Amino acid sequence: MRLKKYLSVNFKLAGLASLLIVLSSCQNTIQEEQKISPYEFQGGYPTQATIEKTYDELDVQRVSQVYMEFMPLASMQALFNSHVNESGMESGDIAVFTEIDEGKVNHIGLTYNTESIYASAFIDLKTDGPIVLETPPNVLGIVNDGWMRYVTDLGNAGPDKGQGGKFLIIHQDYDGEVPEGFFVFRTPTYRNWVMVRGFEENTGAGDEAMKYYKNHFKIYPLSEGLEGVGNYTNYSIEKDINTTHPRDENYLDLIHQTLQYEANAAFTSYELGLLETIGVKKGEEFNPDSRMVDIYRRGIERGDAMAKANAYANRLEDVKVYDDREYEYLFVGGNYQFMRGPAINLDARTLFHYEAIVVTPAMAAKMVGIGSQYLAGYRDSDGEFLMGENTYKLHLPAGIPAKDFWSVTLYHPDTRSLLQNGMVKPSINTYDEPVINEDGSVDLYFGPEAPEGKEKNWVKTLPGEGWTTLIRFYGPLEPYFDQSWRPDDIVKL
Repeated sequence: MRLKKYLSVNFKLAGLASLLIVLSSCQNTIQEEQKISPYEFQGGYPTQATIEKTYDELDVQRVSQVYMEFMPLASMQALFNSHVNESGMESGDIAVFTEIDEGKVNHIGLTYNTESIYASAFIDLKTDGPIVLETPPNVLGIVNDGWMRYVTDLGNAGPDKGQGGKFLIIHQDYDGEVPEGFFVFRTPTYRNWVMVRGFEENTGAGDEAMKYYKNHFKIYPLSEGLEGVGNYTNYSIEKDINTTHPRDENYLDLIHQTLQYEANAAFTSYELGLLETIGVKKGEEFNPDSRMVDIYRRGIERGDAMAKANAYANRLEDVKVYDDREYEYLFVGGNYQFMRGPAINLDARTLFHYEAIVVTPAMAAKMVGIGSQYLAGYRDSDGEFLMGENTYKLHLPAGIPAKDFWSVTLYHPDTRSLLQNGMVKPSINTYDEPVINEDGSVDLYFGPEAPEGKEKNWVKTLPGEGWTTLIRFYGPLEPYFDQSWRPDDIVKL
């Protein structure tokens, strides 16, 4: 009995000792973690060094958040400012890309195509009141508000059904008389973007395109009638135009300017509150001190890196178009409002607005033979980013599903603009009449030099520079949507 009691006591003591060793080890681990933490506390309170560090981090984080969340607003306002400051345009003036290629490659602008005869304008309901749009037939056009949100389609996907029509755009707070005979749309912002994409077979090119738009596309205040028709600018002869938003501390200047101009109703209370946390306030001047200028620089640099990673290495499960290919959606989830159930899909929204402009359901929803669809490519068949020193091949099977036209266009991943490679245009499309294989398929090539005999089907790339591509389908047909037609992956040769 004594032996049993002795052993029992000793086992208990041994167990207690083991427990103390474990507890001691845990305590040491906790203490060691506290020692390597960048944050220090005394009696539970943060030290002055910790207070300064955490506020710096919080401010940088909020600037990065503003950069990504306000990107559609900044992108749109930069477009407006370019119209005014670089082209001398006023509300209602219309800029026309009279050529399908030469007039665009010198511009910095998000994902232009090289096939459409564009016409672009901004309208200002604050200065002009309700605005009338007289639109051409057989175009793909839109009105987007100052946040690049959808207001209406114009043309083939719009209420005029491609016949042309009269639209009346009014501010949501307008309480005046609304006359009959118009397609009427209200918008929450004063400044809005109006853009149409015409087909060369309808508009012509050069002087002919300018004449066409002057005859068929008019923008004027309702109060002035036809006497208020604005000026027309030939955008194709303009040089060094940049319609993209800043990617440095000037980004906040742009947001501040817009905040002062627009009504509070153009922003949610959360958006106003978020801006105030970094010193951008309604009714107050924007004079950041040296600390905040540095915070802005760091925050926007971080935000841009996050946006770029999100664009080219997106983590969303439904970003891939096909289960066996590398192509990705621009409108992830197929929703032009970037909604996923009751929640907004923030990464999908940032992805689109970092890379592209123009928001309309006609680019996201299934509209057979009417709208437009896009396949974005950043990687080759091995999953590697596309680089300019390599030579690649893209095989497009027969029966490319596009009623109007198809195109394959190259862009630079940093500017998100047409790849400036020294060619007239960095693209190949239906109108180029590329060499067709005997079975009706098309092989395209991308690299620093054209493979022998493939010059007509080749786009030049730049060694050391990356490139991305968009495959466009204007008037997409059913085989695109049911995926019975699929392009091959881009293969490195």
